[in-house]
Amino acid sequence: MVELRERPVILRPATTAEGSRCRVAERLGLCLTQVIARPGQERELARILGQKLPERPGTAMTIGDGTVMALRPRDWLLVRHDPVGRRGGLAVDLRRRLDGVALVIDQSHGRVVLRLEGAASRSVLQKGIDIDLHPDQFGPGAAAQTGIAGMAVLVHAVADEAFDLYGNRSFAESLLDWLLEAGREWGIVLEASGT
Repeated sequence: MVELRERPVILRPATTAEGSRCRVAERLGLCLTQVIARPGQERELARILGQKLPERPGTAMTIGDGTVMALRPRDWLLVRHDPVGRRGGLAVDLRRRLDGVALVIDQSHGRVVLRLEGAASRSVLQKGIDIDLHPDQFGPGAAAQTGIAGMAVLVHAVADEAFDLYGNRSFAESLLDWLLEAGREWGIVLEASGT
């Protein structure tokens, strides 16, 4: 039988630090599905999904129990919590419903999602990202595809002091190493993996 339960990529033990102003943890239980509408099918896509999608690249919105981020014109990443770890289930469902309207690509197995949060989270990220992270420019709901230390990362501001970083699973340890080093002056801690 195929095991569909998700296993953490980050296998390090949690750490603690006195006066920590920042923490990072791997998020589990997420289905990540990229949806690319065929030219001229954006309205039909929204109709089938029963919801309006963010139109401007670099924006995100909460929809039901998940988030939708506009990556490029006609291109979105749907993120939905899946408590039983049935990774890719959303993509299978959407492929049936969106046949002829959009391409549907499961990203769940190829990505890791790290949540960076705390008062120093923007300062930590600004050490390695070439975009303006000031809250007036990159507040909750903003998303950007960028690079950190040569690694492609999608950064989503989920709150004033919380960011989800979507990176390639094969670079998960390297991304975590970078975050821990960049956040050392603020006492960054690694928390146990969670949702």
